[in-house]
Amino acid sequence: MRDFITKFWIRQEAWNSWGMSFALLGFSMSVIAIIGLVYLTIRRKDRRFLLIALVATASFWHAFIYALIFNGFIRAVPEFYNKGIPLYYLIAPCAYFFVLFSLFPRIKWPRHMWLHLLPVVFGLIDAIPYALASIEEKRALLEQVVYDMQVGVRHPYGYIDQKWHYIVKFFMAFIYLIAQWRLLYLHDMELSPISVASRRNAEYFSIIYSGQLLLQGGMVLSLLSNSTQTSFLMQDLDQLTTISFFYLMLSCWLLQYLFRNLMVKNGT
Repeated sequence: MRDFITKFWIRQEAWNSWGMSFALLGFSMSVIAIIGLVYLTIRRKDRRFLLIALVATASFWHAFIYALIFNGFIRAVPEFYNKGIPLYYLIAPCAYFFVLFSLFPRIKWPRHMWLHLLPVVFGLIDAIPYALASIEEKRALLEQVVYDMQVGVRHPYGYIDQKWHYIVKFFMAFIYLIAQWRLLYLHDMELSPISVASRRNAEYFSIIYSGQLLLQGGMVLSLLSNSTQTSFLMQDLDQLTTISFFYLMLSCWLLQYLFRNLMVKNGT
């Protein structure tokens, strides 16, 4: 085990930082929440649990892969890298539909739901070149990525320039977020069958998700525009304490949402 850590672990001095503490606590809470939400999805057949479980899973994988890259451990599991691209495209639409069905539980699925899944297919196809690369090529790429995260944007393992994933994902998420807040604005408690607590729960989720998205969006835009400064920033965990904190806040919300619904017979 010691040889494994010595071989792959970099930036060991960051282990005691606040950013790492927030991230590890968030990981632990998210795992519990995901398992519980999957259980509720299967047992109660409620689409809200399915949607928020997908948001939780995609967010966890995104944070987990970044942590592996930051610590250098991604080099030990090169097959993990790039596998989350399709999953990340699910976060924004799932967050939107979760709020929609939480506020308006009687609304049916939209007729053209499959259109929201097109970016997922796009991401899945573009992940193929890396999946088909040899293990030696993957390790060589990741040896560069762990020391310069700009390589994650510049590498050739895809059918399109990798920066477009960041651009499309951010602007798509921004549009969904505006629509999500519009739902909250249009919702009228006097005409709604849901409780005030359910309304507030949707608001708290939207606030936390918005903060996390805006912070990540700022990082992405910086990543695409300033290679040297941003590469340093993304490798300094203390500079990412705020993002780690918002991930922890999301994990706390997920856990309270799980416990709240476990204690309610029909999951209101």
